[in-house]
Amino acid sequence: MNTWMVIASIWVLFAFCVVLFVRGASSRVERKEEARDAAPRGADVSRVKV
Repeated sequence: MNTWMVIASIWVLFAFCVVLFVRGASSRVERKEEARDAAPRGADVSRVKV
């Protein structure tokens, strides 16, 4: 029983780290989408100065 607790604990720790990693990696993508949504909607892309 003790061996199973160690294996389960390691598995839970690994799963928790994966969840934190995925959440951290995906939050940057959401910020870019929010910044793009905050851009003025009336701006014509063909007339933007380069």
